[in-house]
Amino acid sequence: MPDEFKKVKPPTFDGVMKKYEDAKAWLLGMKKFFRIHNYYENMKAKVATYSLKGKAYIWWEDLKKVNGITKEGLNWNEFKRLFREICIRQLL
Repeated sequence: MPDEFKKVKPPTFDGVMKKYEDAKAWLLGMKKFFRIHNYYENMKAKVATYSLKGKAYIWWEDLKKVNGITKEGLNWNEFKRLFREICIRQLL
């Protein structure tokens, strides 16, 4: 893998959305990032949660506490499902 791809950092998401497409664009950016890096599914979820900033990080921490979510038990598909649910609720 070329060195310049190793320097690519994952996109961040601050939770500020005007429309659902803002959240969808972040998920697509993460998908693109994961094409460069060969992570296991649970590592993808860890990288994604690390990429949450501001308001998004706060709601993620609250969601983890309420639902008893652990980093070890969370995979990428489950994270995407939870993320979409939260984003849809915020926009309603």
